Amino acid sequence: MKFYDREKELAVLEKAYARDGADMAVISGRRRVGKSRLIEEFIQGKKAVSVLIVPKEEKQVAKDIEDEIRAVAGYSPSFGTFREAVEYMFEHGFDLVCMDEFPNVLEVNKAIPYEMQRLWDRYKDKKDILLVFSGSYMGMMNKLFAVQKAPLFNRATNTILLPPLPFSTVMELLDGIGIRELEEKIRFFCIFGGIPYYYVLVEKGEEKEFHAAIRSLFFEAGAQLREEGENVLKQEFGGAYSKYYAILEAIHGGYVSMAEISQKLGMRSTTLAKYMKALQKEFRMVERTVPFGQNPLKSKKGLYSITDNTIAFWFSLVYGKRSPPSKEEMAAFLGRRFEFLCRGLLESHLEGRDEKIARSGRWWGAVEVQEGKFEQRDVDIVVETDKALYIGGCKWTGEKSGEAELSSLRESAKALVARTKKPVVWVLFSRSGFSLKETEGVLLFSPDKIVGMGRQ
Repeated sequence: MKFYDREKELAVLEKAYARDGADMAVISGRRRVGKSRLIEEFIQGKKAVSVLIVPKEEKQVAKDIEDEIRAVAGYSPSFGTFREAVEYMFEHGFDLVCMDEFPNVLEVNKAIPYEMQRLWDRYKDKKDILLVFSGSYMGMMNKLFAVQKAPLFNRATNTILLPPLPFSTVMELLDGIGIRELEEKIRFFCIFGGIPYYYVLVEKGEEKEFHAAIRSLFFEAGAQLREEGENVLKQEFGGAYSKYYAILEAIHGGYVSMAEISQKLGMRSTTLAKYMKALQKEFRMVERTVPFGQNPLKSKKGLYSITDNTIAFWFSLVYGKRSPPSKEEMAAFLGRRFEFLCRGLLESHLEGRDEKIARSGRWWGAVEVQEGKFEQRDVDIVVETDKALYIGGCKWTGEKSGEAELSSLRESAKALVARTKKPVVWVLFSRSGFSLKETEGVLLFSPDKIVGMGRQ
């Protein structure tokens, strides 16, 4: 597959490579997000020693480095340890060394990060070299490089957290692999998000139609992604896998508040809070939302949701299932993920119009629909800018949205309208288009406009 995006990350690496002296770049990110491909693109045309660290005997790892040195320089002595191999590269003028899946060194020899620390401190002021370390296990990458007692703390001169590809890039990517129908593009994004590896599998597969591709990749004999959720979680969480797995499973099962999750797992809230913080900050796999307008630090109404599209899909419709989801089950899932997508797209759209976003989210609560009669209502999207308050709803149905949906949105948002002094703009996103026209104060987004927003 063609290499997409990553211009900013490549620029950071190129700048570090061009500088005189020693630099250390650390690349982390979710499994499958494209860290190895980024390194491959960066080292093209350069004389680089690039090694994938695989958990095995240290002498075998040293032999892997030896083979790479020989491929680059034409000669290498034999090494018995990791330290010997790295010291040789420092001493003999190698100026670009990349180590992919670096956290695996802990399974080779727990002393290696400390040996790396000593070698770096000895040579960094004497040699012209760029060391690039990458790893999928973000928690372990932090423990190696970011926390204060980490062996390589404060050594990195460049830190790159590689995010998923943005929606706009995925739209271009899908064009490139022959998927051009607008609804199909949105469906694929709602399952695979911005993780390029999954689109590589779609490109290589025989099936490009959405439902057939999902069936082939997740459910048929030999399906490559059948165990993907479990594999990703094991890679990301290492030894703490079972606790994180249980938390995500609980969230998927509808236990979405801290109290509900704590009770479901029989885990003290203080202990649970540590894992929830990691899921949000380190792994970026979960988000906590409170009703729009409430202080996230004080609100007791915070609800958790899984932000990673593929993990959410795996827990919802793959885990424990023997057959593919029905079209109704799939549509319900896509509708939920559609809301996440539309909120982000609206924010980007407004920023593109030079509006400054003050806050965004969603809202839920009781609404008086008749005198003395209250109903629980949700508002899918609320975005406040310096110019207006945007209140939106998302519909993933086979029918056009019209005055009924707009009227329902206005009724659900009474409390939000009552509290604001800014102009209110109503926003509808619809898979199937509209039976009304856009007017001043009403924005409408059908699939063609949604995909177009991604290209801005």
